[in-house]
Amino acid sequence: MDLPLDQASIDAIASTARNINDSASSHSSSFDLATLILSPPSRPTPPPDTVHYLTRLARAAHADALAMSCSSLLAGQGSESDDTGDVALWLGSGDFASPDLVLAVLGLLDWAAAREVKPFPPPNGPQIDALLGQLHDVLSFRVSPAMTGGMVMFFLVGRLSSGGWGGLAGIGTWS
Repeated sequence: MDLPLDQASIDAIASTARNINDSASSHSSSFDLATLILSPPSRPTPPPDTVHYLTRLARAAHADALAMSCSSLLAGQGSESDDTGDVALWLGSGDFASPDLVLAVLGLLDWAAAREVKPFPPPNGPQIDALLGQLHDVLSFRVSPAMTGGMVMFFLVGRLSSGGWGGLAGIGTWS
């Protein structure tokens, strides 16, 4: 079900893309507001079926987050902020089966230099469950620049049947 997103929801998803770009050291990823997809620079545009899947994934995450009374399904109800949402993520072809590979392609290795990386269980919800089943070799992790609280980035990525890697990115805030 692809319900239209209100402006506050679009702004929350765009805020996540902006925060990821602001944290990147070497380059900015591109964010397509129409599809809700964040892509590292110099990556080819995903095929149309992948664009459709990733857009549906971001919308499903948003719907399930709202049902849980939070803005990010990945960050969950524990986040102290509701001004970010989960953005679709297109990494492209290659191997992204480790947190360092995902962080590197997004230019986040410097931001996370003194990082704490921890796995987290993939979220579930009535809208997102079937879509997550289409990802293979799923990797889900959260990363913060240090163990001091503040902004925490969440990533859930996997290999798509249509080729390439994609998934979701979210941001939570803890003090």
